[in-house]
Amino acid sequence: MTNNLHIEQYTQEHKGACTELFFKVYSAPPFDFDWLDSDKASGYLTDLENTPNSLSFVLKENDTVIGVCLGQKEQHFLSSGYKINELFIEPDHQHQGLGSQFLDEVENKLRELNIDTINLLTQRHMDSFIFYQKHDFIPSEETVHMTKVIRPESPVIYARTFVSAED
Repeated sequence: MTNNLHIEQYTQEHKGACTELFFKVYSAPPFDFDWLDSDKASGYLTDLENTPNSLSFVLKENDTVIGVCLGQKEQHFLSSGYKINELFIEPDHQHQGLGSQFLDEVENKLRELNIDTINLLTQRHMDSFIFYQKHDFIPSEETVHMTKVIRPESPVIYARTFVSAED
């Protein structure tokens, strides 16, 4: 990382900046979540913070948070893993290689913690799918992410996909 870029482990002190950045990223294209507000973003980050074995990181340029990786450690049968729930970069800093640098640094931190694998969910039609493939993530042909709408009067948004009762 360059002198003005550095990675830190996420703490409560980062929550406000991370909430603002989450809102900024997901209320803009390609997501355009018009239902998202800062309260919902803050609530989501609180849920992720309170997940057992939560372990998250921020990418800072000087003192400004420009990237966030929210996840948790998971114990698998024979190894330890890390699940990325969210990884995002400030829109003005995207497509400059910072996401790649950030992910590389997160991997280094995880290796130091003796974590063997990284897992995540993403969608094939999103730029993130290509980004993760470029970083040696392998799409699983066996695993299927499934959703069931139990309140058809309102659409459910899960993993950044709109699912309705008609689907």
